[in-house]
Amino acid sequence: MFLKELDLGHETKCTCGSCKGTGIYKGFAEHDDLGVVCHYCNGKGYYTLELNENMQLVQDEKTGTVYEVSDGLIVGSVSLFNELQKRDDVNYVMYSTGRVFSPEYLFEHGASEINVIRYEEFIQGKLPLPMMQYTCPRQISQSYGNAEFDNDCEFGCFSDCKKFGTQECWKKFYGEAKTIEEKQNVLKKVR
Repeated sequence: MFLKELDLGHETKCTCGSCKGTGIYKGFAEHDDLGVVCHYCNGKGYYTLELNENMQLVQDEKTGTVYEVSDGLIVGSVSLFNELQKRDDVNYVMYSTGRVFSPEYLFEHGASEINVIRYEEFIQGKLPLPMMQYTCPRQISQSYGNAEFDNDCEFGCFSDCKKFGTQECWKKFYGEAKTIEEKQNVLKKVR
């Protein structure tokens, strides 16, 4: 094995292992052609690996495998992110609610086209707005690694909070954002 050091800077985009670089998670709870925004990468398809002075990335020139090296030891392998990978089993995208839904059920019971968007819109960089009655902003911010949002939660678990599903916390989360596009931009800032 011949390893060559890669000089990619201090921050490198690596393919998210949970969604395999698609930005969409689809498991047993996502029925039919519905997928949810990946909890690990917030739909980006990648995470940012921050390298310090003791870390480097090296590539096996024969296989192309990229390894993360820390203090001279290989600690794992990563896949470098090039672009969002497409899925052929998803037509609709939404944020997870922790409940099992099909797209038909959602549209029959009040979900709008801003809560469940077409996959083509997602590929173009749009994000759905979370279904406020089934989730809270703390779940969104905590799930995607940004616990900065503080809504004075009163809970042991999210569904026990007295404010769960209320407008109060969502107004605080979105701040001055009023339009759909402004709210989507707030969601894109969550890491």
